[in-house]
Amino acid sequence: MKKNFTRKIGLLIIIFISFLACSPEDGTDGSNGTNGTDGTNGVDGSNSLITTLIEQPGSNCSNGGFKIDSGLDLNNNGQLDAGEVDNSEYLCNGDNSDFPYLSYVALISQTGTDDPQSAIVGNSLELNISWVRESQGIYLGTLDNAIDIGKTVIFYSTPTTHTGVRGELVGDNQVRLELQNGINVFADNFDNLSFELREYE
Repeated sequence: MKKNFTRKIGLLIIIFISFLACSPEDGTDGSNGTNGTDGTNGVDGSNSLITTLIEQPGSNCSNGGFKIDSGLDLNNNGQLDAGEVDNSEYLCNGDNSDFPYLSYVALISQTGTDDPQSAIVGNSLELNISWVRESQGIYLGTLDNAIDIGKTVIFYSTPTTHTGVRGELVGDNQVRLELQNGINVFADNFDNLSFELREYE
């Protein structure tokens, strides 16, 4: 009997000591492990580029239109070279009888600080445009005949040497072109920019 009582007392003491050992407070943090080794950098992807060219009437577009080339800039030169074109789509004009118009179509080139020069491709509007270089990458064209702005649309392509072109009609006898080679970086020197004024009747 005495032996059982001693065992019970011993068991209670062990339980009491275990209870005291379980503190509600967190223990101190262990030391951090060492960082793993960084992986090797991956290869940068190539940018996608798009160029738009005026498509003259022919087998691709019976009434003319636009050719849209797209692909990856594999050599990272900021231009969509001929060997980088993955896909070409044609945006063709409708039947001329549906929306009759007159047009002026030219290929424009510019070098250094010279004024741009035009090679006229088609000219049912019977007008001429004299171009002046206003500043780097910005050119003003003056028409020798007025057009109806409310019925006139301007089309242009981006040369392979540039990243973007912005064109606008400035009154009924002027047009402005701005060529960029980067964001807000205006640049000269381009060849065969396709340009069209189309005045609907």
